[in-house]
Amino acid sequence: MTTIKDIAKLAGVSYSTVSKALNDSPLVKEDTKQRIFAIARAHNYRRNLLASNLVSGRSRLIGLVFKTVNNPVFGYLANELHAALAKEQYYTILTWAGASIDILEDLRVGALVYWGDLEEDAQLLSRFSESSVPVFVLGNNSPVPFPCLRIDRKRGILSAVQYLKSLGHQRIGLVGNSQEIKTQAFKESLKEAGLPFRAGFVLPGSTTWEDGYRAVKNYRWSSDSPTAFLGVNNLVTRGALRALLEDGVQVPERLSLIGYDDLFDMEHAEVPLTTIGPPLDDMARMAARTVLQLVQRQTVAEETWIEPVLRVRTSTGPVPR
Repeated sequence: MTTIKDIAKLAGVSYSTVSKALNDSPLVKEDTKQRIFAIARAHNYRRNLLASNLVSGRSRLIGLVFKTVNNPVFGYLANELHAALAKEQYYTILTWAGASIDILEDLRVGALVYWGDLEEDAQLLSRFSESSVPVFVLGNNSPVPFPCLRIDRKRGILSAVQYLKSLGHQRIGLVGNSQEIKTQAFKESLKEAGLPFRAGFVLPGSTTWEDGYRAVKNYRWSSDSPTAFLGVNNLVTRGALRALLEDGVQVPERLSLIGYDDLFDMEHAEVPLTTIGPPLDDMARMAARTVLQLVQRQTVAEETWIEPVLRVRTSTGPVPR
């Protein structure tokens, strides 16, 4: 295995010069730095990141902590966050919440980034509070004792409801009832829009494709049924759309459908889906910027908000006559 000493000998420079060059120090002349980089590449040199962290006192490792990645949104966000940090020469390690946090701390990560709502997990909240490294939280519904990037889900759902109302829809339903924050936002949005809330228009279901599919399949249609539905996430909405089409319900001619979360595949569904959700690319860039500030021990805002964006496609239309 090639070492820094080997590279120093081949380049005809000191050990410390090679070390500084590999850490992109401005103290090393650019031509010398590029010569060292070329030798390192030619001999397949790999830096010992942990050793480098210990020597420099800085870490270029960032720990991404998720409770689950069963929704494509999580994978997409992790990928975009990784890409944004990689541009600044930081490396990400993706892991699941629990004992893995200890491992990330042992690896001397510069920060921990968590996606989710910590109010649902007191033990995890306590563990993060004890962490020896900075913590940043994405997507939490309630205040946390860490810097965070919050999504204004209420405003997003209100935008969807108001848009459907502008198309003439008066009876609007919700597919999925396992996310209380969205169910409550849906109720409040209907009230603010001057539309009635009916418990029977909230179809029971959790957060998977199958939940959306079964919710629609089990629904008993009548002349008083909703003329539009909002799905609680991208998977539920895609499952609901499949069930509607199988049952001969034309979208949007007979029923309009909006999905929460805007992923690229929503545009390529059987009927391109109108969506409401935070712009994930912007969210990743904002998160990366804050994480870098935390690693560099800069002052950051306690809370930053991002607003969901409505993207109109062909799954929504005027209320049927």
